[in-house]
Amino acid sequence: MKLLLAYVLIIATALTWQPLTAPEALPETTAYEASVLYAGPGDSFQQLGRLNPGLPITLIERNHTGIWVHIQRLADNRVVQDGWIISAFLNRDETLQFGDLPVNLTIADADPTTVNSRSMARLYAVPIIPTISDAMVALYERGQEMGNASNAITKVGDSLSANPQYLIPMSNPDSKLGPYGFLADTVAYYGKAAASDSVAARIGMSTYGIVDPFWADKEVCQNGETPLDCEYRLKKPSVAFIMFGPNDVRSMTEDKYAGQMRQIIEDSLEHGVIPVISTFSAHPEEEFFWQSINFNLQLVALADEYQIPLINLWAAARILPEYGLDRDKVHLKVSGFDYLKYDTGHEAFYGVSLHNLLTVCTLDEIRHRLGIEVQK
Repeated sequence: MKLLLAYVLIIATALTWQPLTAPEALPETTAYEASVLYAGPGDSFQQLGRLNPGLPITLIERNHTGIWVHIQRLADNRVVQDGWIISAFLNRDETLQFGDLPVNLTIADADPTTVNSRSMARLYAVPIIPTISDAMVALYERGQEMGNASNAITKVGDSLSANPQYLIPMSNPDSKLGPYGFLADTVAYYGKAAASDSVAARIGMSTYGIVDPFWADKEVCQNGETPLDCEYRLKKPSVAFIMFGPNDVRSMTEDKYAGQMRQIIEDSLEHGVIPVISTFSAHPEEEFFWQSINFNLQLVALADEYQIPLINLWAAARILPEYGLDRDKVHLKVSGFDYLKYDTGHEAFYGVSLHNLLTVCTLDEIRHRLGIEVQK
């Protein structure tokens, strides 16, 4: 018995000290600039050090979107660095495809316990892209019975949504998805419907105006029709991407804002349209920063109540320079390209590029949840 216990102890000790190695089938690459290494896929996780450029690393897995990847660096057959980095800092070539990486669905997008503010911690705790509920599957089926087009999508909101570099680039065949090639079928399925402007997305639009017939386009909308109802009649979409906040935060209370967003959501549900709402980025130096946090938390509560999809753009944009915002600290920064461009990591530098990526990732979730196959 003593010999058996000693043998077990020796084996256990050997296993304890055995160096960790990544599976040989996983891709290898390098970072093109020094990158902070985190304990998880987000800037709220503990920092573990820095990964220097040019050092060979193995990609172990990615988070849901692929914006973060788990890497290991070996030296003398031992793991000397292990953690998560922003995938945009990787050297990308045609062989690097995030679709080939295992997806870690067990680790959260953030570690709220490290955040000092309770309100911000609550916002960090919300996933970056949503899980599609049974209620939305049933809504989609009802929308199909009402005549909505399965591949038709639209956008609803203020100048951030009206920006021609949001959603419309999906229709450009010159798109370069880079390592996000796994999203190609979804871009192809919904891309053509994204080409046209929306009468429900205008500069200066607010949650009040979107449900007021006064703001409707008189050339295409019927008498007494709101911009939202007009857009849904014209497009018959199955999905609408809705983002309000940067204008409203300057002119109304959070309770009023929540009430207006509730009406927009309920009007969408009545039309059989899946309403995908989005939090909005905010700069800590901006006058209405904390009010923006409260507005975003109202959106989280509404998404939970109605079981509708929510994109947490606020949390995702924390890693971008100036939080993805332009000089005015209100509008999202644009890359200047009229097509989706992810072969050079634009999603980590431009707010609109990130917004588009999260939108396509959410559409990918919706398409797969609904069981929609793309004809090759």
